[in-house]
Amino acid sequence: MIMRRVPACLLPYVAMALLAGMVPAQTANTCAIDGSVLNAGTGEPVPRAQLTAITKSGQFTAVADNAGHWHFSGLTCGQTQVTARRPGFLGGGLGQPRNGAAFRPVILTADAPVHDAKILLTPQGVVTGKVVDDQGDPLMNVSVTAMAAVVIEGRRTFQGAGSVGTNDLGEYRIPGLPGARYIICAHANGPFNAPGGQGGVPGDMTATVVQDRCFPGPVEGGAASAMEISGTTARVDFTLSRAPAVKIRGTLSGSPGRGAALSLFKRLPNMATRVGAAADVAQDGRFEIRGVTPGSYMLSTDYWESGKRLIARVPLEVGGADVEGVVVKLEPGFSITGTVRTESTRAASPNARQANLLLKSTDHMAGGGQMIWSKNRDAFTISEITPGSYSMEVPNGPFYLKSAMLGGRDLSKEEIPITQSAGPVEVVLSDNTGSIGGRVEGADGKPVSCWVMVLPGALPMRPPRNIMSEADGHFTVPNLPPGEYKVYAWDDWQNVEYANPEWMQRNASGVPATVEGGQSAQVGLRQQMVPVQ
Repeated sequence: MIMRRVPACLLPYVAMALLAGMVPAQTANTCAIDGSVLNAGTGEPVPRAQLTAITKSGQFTAVADNAGHWHFSGLTCGQTQVTARRPGFLGGGLGQPRNGAAFRPVILTADAPVHDAKILLTPQGVVTGKVVDDQGDPLMNVSVTAMAAVVIEGRRTFQGAGSVGTNDLGEYRIPGLPGARYIICAHANGPFNAPGGQGGVPGDMTATVVQDRCFPGPVEGGAASAMEISGTTARVDFTLSRAPAVKIRGTLSGSPGRGAALSLFKRLPNMATRVGAAADVAQDGRFEIRGVTPGSYMLSTDYWESGKRLIARVPLEVGGADVEGVVVKLEPGFSITGTVRTESTRAASPNARQANLLLKSTDHMAGGGQMIWSKNRDAFTISEITPGSYSMEVPNGPFYLKSAMLGGRDLSKEEIPITQSAGPVEVVLSDNTGSIGGRVEGADGKPVSCWVMVLPGALPMRPPRNIMSEADGHFTVPNLPPGEYKVYAWDDWQNVEYANPEWMQRNASGVPATVEGGQSAQVGLRQQMVPVQ
């Protein structure tokens, strides 16, 4: 078997593996591991899979034989991750409970080779089909997107997992889909009704439009209305009918009248899909957008003038009639200023420069520019903020965000609508943190390495902390703000709907813990399996 170092393009796997564990690396290069690659659905061997071993000192590759067997020797002892790939299958790795779940590295020790390690590869899901118009003629260049129900920030929503355009026969094929519930959507991308166009229907190219369709139903229906695709091929055909086109007319103000353009985004739950460059703006500010189908939209434009950013965001509800008199006003993005005060309870306090503030928007169409700190890092300015609701947090570190007061309200504890220049935000950081430690057992009562999730109780806005327990089941989650928490042990934290109270009540069993500054709360946990959706 030939082993060699692999290119830097695989470095994300290294980062994933190194972030996952807490065990210090050993230096001996005498460790070995062998095993087999199996089909997760049938249990049959997967021949000639490409293997990658990731260690603290580098990466190495190998190829499984025709019976799916593989081995590595001469590896650096310590934390190791082995991944496998094979055309027709989704990538997988050792210690991965299911496809798409977080990896769990194995710990290799000298003179104790690991034998018969199994890597399960899931066959890819595929969606194929054909798109025609209401006359049965094929439609070319229709975008077909597989929207997967995934968990993002603790809530199940839809995210594009693959998208292709139809060919000249109206056919499409989307491969490489992981097991999940899907809604398949078709969106027309052109003047299908233009004279001599793809639909062959004469007349004004914007008199009618080809309507979008989703199967089994609209994304707004949620995951319950989606279809299951897991290692299978599903066929979804679309017949896209034509409907009278709707126009959007209005004026754009605050623009010099040259170079400005409006874009139209279709708003869906927790996402926005760009419909395209909707319209150029005339010198007098007037604009007209043609060929719009009913739905919820956002008119958006960003214009740079003399190095300054001008912004406009206008939500629109479009029905069956033209929308007239829309006023879009370009305005400069505003700034937020703030001051930072540090409270320290330690004799040797950590450097406050290690702390970083994050202003988060709950609206995917809002956002801000770069945070600029003062020389002493006791003040900051966030420029080019767009209107929206915001909260503030400090990513994991030696300090926590004790408060962030703005106009009598605390950005660290609630989302606050911000529509214009505001401030200063009075930020207080504290290093009076505690920790939660303990041990995780499996269903058999033996220690297990799995993902530990710490959820704030009184402050549900704060994101959870996730850390992997060691091979002996022990874990420590440091730098936690004082307060009440619930602690969970999961085989796969990425699919935990922690922001969904009903899901948590139905599927989660947490252990309460109280964190006090300078103290460590101890808990005992039993690993839970995330239900397959």
